[in-house]
Amino acid sequence: ILAPMEGVTDAPMRAVQGEAGAFSFAVTEFLRVSHSVLPRSVILRHAPELRHGSRTATGLPVAVQLLGGDPGRMAESAAIAVESGAVAIDLNFGCPAKTVNRHDGGATLLKYPTRLRDIVAAVRAAVPKSVPVSAKVRLGWDSTDPIFENAAMAAEGGASWLTIHGRTRLAGYAPPIHWEPIGRVRERLGIPVVANGDIWSLDDFRRCREITGCMH
Repeated sequence: ILAPMEGVTDAPMRAVQGEAGAFSFAVTEFLRVSHSVLPRSVILRHAPELRHGSRTATGLPVAVQLLGGDPGRMAESAAIAVESGAVAIDLNFGCPAKTVNRHDGGATLLKYPTRLRDIVAAVRAAVPKSVPVSAKVRLGWDSTDPIFENAAMAAEGGASWLTIHGRTRLAGYAPPIHWEPIGRVRERLGIPVVANGDIWSLDDFRRCREITGCMH
């Protein structure tokens, strides 16, 4: 799985991912839900694959990623995305961008575990049970300890699986990567966990798998 990245994993890149044949699914860049619910036109503009069964031309499934801090607007936007053809919803609680964080989105939600849970729960309740709702998080805002409570809250809210980037928001993308806490979360959480961060080679993949126990 190639982690969704703003300005990188757009529709042309997702098409390339599909053509490569090496990916399980693709995820859109985040669609920001701020002061209003996302209209169908905006969702389809960012995720044109929804017009074709939520798949790329070569059949790679595409999940729609939403970012925002209001449970109601996130839930309504998710419902519209599914009505427009989305087969999976991913929730972004990991973006470290200052502009996003200042406007109640991305990693800032890591400071409020119950709010994170409420957003997951609202989205889960708004879409059919057949549609998975996953969450992307970091280890915490400025320390790694919060991952355990945040992961538990995401699971309590009904997340189908959790993707964990092995850094705090304060660390951004600077080394080192911390895979060990991801493994501890996986052992105790009870839902699938995807390890994310600094997997650049086959050797990295093998080391990450050994440390975390994650198969994805």
